[in-house]
Amino acid sequence: MSDAAEVLLRDWPKPTSERRLAAIRACLAVMRGEKPPRVARQAFIVAAKDARILLGDQI
Repeated sequence: MSDAAEVLLRDWPKPTSERRLAAIRACLAVMRGEKPPRVARQAFIVAAKDARILLGDQI
């Protein structure tokens, strides 16, 4: 989960995206033990599609 959070924080092509911010919040919730990993994974996929760095079903 920390790898996904690092990408979201440092290397994301769309820094002001609301979907990116939601994915960051989801990753943090997983790291705190508040949510299961699938929540952050799904939020990351949605943000990646929004940023056009994940097309189709690559994950």
